[in-house]
Amino acid sequence: MWISTATRNLAPIFALLSAVSAQSRYQPAKDPQSPPDISYTRYYTLDRFDRRITFYVSGDQAERLPLVVSILGSGAYSNFIRIDGRTREAHRADREIFTGKAHLVIVEKPGVEFLEHHANSNLTSQASAEFRREHTLERWAEAVSAALRAARELPLCDPSRCLTIGSSEGGIVAARVAAMNRFVTHVASLAGDGPTQLFGLLESARDGHLYEDSPQDPDQQTVRLLADVAAIESDPDNPDKYFLGHPYRRWSTFWSSSTMEELLQTKARVFIAQGTADRNASVAGSDVLYATLLAKGRDVTLRRIAGADHAFQIADQPGRDGWRGIFEDARNWFLQ
Repeated sequence: MWISTATRNLAPIFALLSAVSAQSRYQPAKDPQSPPDISYTRYYTLDRFDRRITFYVSGDQAERLPLVVSILGSGAYSNFIRIDGRTREAHRADREIFTGKAHLVIVEKPGVEFLEHHANSNLTSQASAEFRREHTLERWAEAVSAALRAARELPLCDPSRCLTIGSSEGGIVAARVAAMNRFVTHVASLAGDGPTQLFGLLESARDGHLYEDSPQDPDQQTVRLLADVAAIESDPDNPDKYFLGHPYRRWSTFWSSSTMEELLQTKARVFIAQGTADRNASVAGSDVLYATLLAKGRDVTLRRIAGADHAFQIADQPGRDGWRGIFEDARNWFLQ
């Protein structure tokens, strides 16, 4: 029987879709057309919501190493971006730091396409309707957990140790994934808050700098915040109303828990990193998290970097790569 060239070219895609639709949950399906210009192999799996989750594993797929799951902060953007005709990654420093030591696993957020970026991707007003519906703490943590469980089924996985590491919003997600999976041995939260995110928002309002379009008056800002919180709580599942650039649905699910609450549900070792000049995550909250875990007898390490901002950069040290430095600290702690 004659088959056209176009049909033959589509055959691997049809085979992959068929395999994914037939596979069991938390089982990996390798993409035969994984992008050739990235330092990862692309896989798919199904989660408990029967969503197809896309994830990537770095390094030599024949090398047996521990897994490190690196989780992005807030926003609707891909782990990869196309610049000057080349595909670049958001996790390059992480991958290089762990090369030969662990396989880095990264997961695309449901509702975000490969290479997707917007004018301001840290906010979600330009995101797809699917992303705005899907991006809750429970559903995002399940996607990451599904990818991790699937990656553990690959021969490349050394199951003796496993690290989840998240920055900013990713901190609570890393903690939730660890709470969901007892095989996670280490958790790192980088500028990931301690108490509920509402604590940090209240702190910012009382300092007078939460709302850029309002007078820097603590009382006015606090009143406005409490009004916004009441509005969100009255319509918590709405994906089309926004507060500080993110849907009500996102806020109500993320601030209903905390990095601290999630970490108290796991026996994993904990690494906390916080810059003292951070205006996005609560500095006091990191101390609350550290003190609480310490008081509970947990194995917890705190790196408090004087003068560092949310990205661990220090204003008067422009040549210092604070991001790489904190990941190196986390790697050394994980592998010690």
